Amino acid sequence: MKTYSKKILIIYFLYLIAGCFFYLNLHINEFPNKYVFTDWLINYEGGFVRRGLLGHIIYETSNIFDYSIKNILFFFQIIIYLIYFLIFYFVLFKIKINFFWLLIIFSPILFLYPLSELEALGRKDIFVITLFLIFSLLSYKNLNHLMLSFLVIFTFSCLIHEITIFYIFHYLFVIYLINQFLIKEKFKSLYIFLILLLIGILLYLNLYQHKFVIIDAIVNSYNYENFTTESGSFSHIMPSMGVVFLKTFNSINLLTVARYGFLLILSLSPLIFFLKIRKELKYEYLNFKNILIFAILLSLPLYLLIFDWGRVMYINHNFLIIIVILLFKLNLFDNEFLERKIKRINKKYKITIFILVCMVFAPKILITDDLASFPFYRSIIKIVELSIIN
Repeated sequence: MKTYSKKILIIYFLYLIAGCFFYLNLHINEFPNKYVFTDWLINYEGGFVRRGLLGHIIYETSNIFDYSIKNILFFFQIIIYLIYFLIFYFVLFKIKINFFWLLIIFSPILFLYPLSELEALGRKDIFVITLFLIFSLLSYKNLNHLMLSFLVIFTFSCLIHEITIFYIFHYLFVIYLINQFLIKEKFKSLYIFLILLLIGILLYLNLYQHKFVIIDAIVNSYNYENFTTESGSFSHIMPSMGVVFLKTFNSINLLTVARYGFLLILSLSPLIFFLKIRKELKYEYLNFKNILIFAILLSLPLYLLIFDWGRVMYINHNFLIIIVILLFKLNLFDNEFLERKIKRINKKYKITIFILVCMVFAPKILITDDLASFPFYRSIIKIVELSIIN
C-alpha cells in the first residue's frame, strides 16, 4: 500500500497555522464590533450567563494585569488554534499517511473550514473541539482519572459554549471505549450518579439560572462606544429555545436538506468505504456503520436549533474524526480491509475521488447560503489578495 511523504503534512499544517494567524490578526482590527468578538465579551458581571466563562476569564485577566482586552482575546485565539493544530499534527505524524488519510486530512470541513469560511474563524467552537480532542487522546491510568478528566473538561467546555451538552454521548462513548479496551475496570454506580448530577446542574444553569442575567451589566462592564444590549451576540443572549427553533425550522426547505445531505454523504464517504471494525472483537453492536448512524442522529437537534449549519457540520465532523483516531489508536479497525480497499483503486480514480471529496465543495456558514466551491483554492487566493491590499 502506497504511503505519502510526511512533508505534505508539514506544509499543510504550516499553511493552516500561518493562515489562521494572518486572518485572526486582520480581524482583530475590527474589535469589538464584529459579531464573533461580542461573543467573547460575554462575562458574569450580570450574573450567570451561558457561554460566559471564557469572556469572564479574559475580562478578569485584563483587569488584573491592566492589559487590553483586545490583545488578551487575540492571544487566547492564537493559542487555542495552535494547540488544536499541533495536537492533530503530532497524532497524524505517527500514522502512515495513505490515500484514506489524505481524504481525511484535506477534507474541506475539517482543518481548512475556518480559512475557507471566515465567519467560522475565531468562534468558541474551536475550544469545544480542542477540549474533546484533549479528553479523547489523553493517557489514563485508571477509571478514576478518566472520570475526573471528564467532569473537569466537559464542565469547562459547557461553560465556554453550551453546545457541548449536545455532545455528551460522544464523551460517554469515548469513556466506554477507553475503559472497555484499555483500563478495563468495573463502572461504578457512583460514576453514573456523578454524570447525571453534572448534566442536571449544567442544564439548570443554562436553561434556568441563565434567565436572570442582567445584560446591561455585562454591556456596561466595558467602556466601548455604541455598545448596547442589541450589539452582536448580546442580542442573542435571551431568545428562548422555542424562538431559535422556529427561526431555523422556517428556513429549512427541500433544497437545503438536499444540499447539506449531499455534503454529508461526500464527507462521510471515505469513512463508509474504507473502515470496518475488526470481526474478531465479537462486539455485536460495535459496528462502524452503527457509529456513523448514531453520530448523524445525535446531530439532528443541532440542525434544528442552530442557524449556522456550516458550523454544525464542521463541529460534528471534527468530533467524528477524533473518535475515528481513537478507534485507530485502540486498534479496533481492520487494517487489512483498509489496505485492500485502497489497492483496488487505481491512480486515475484516486485523483478523481480526491478532487471531488476534498477540492470542489464545502458548506457556507448559514442554512440559507448556497454551496461554496473550491475551498482550498479560494482560501489561498484570499490570503494573497489581502496580503497585497494590506
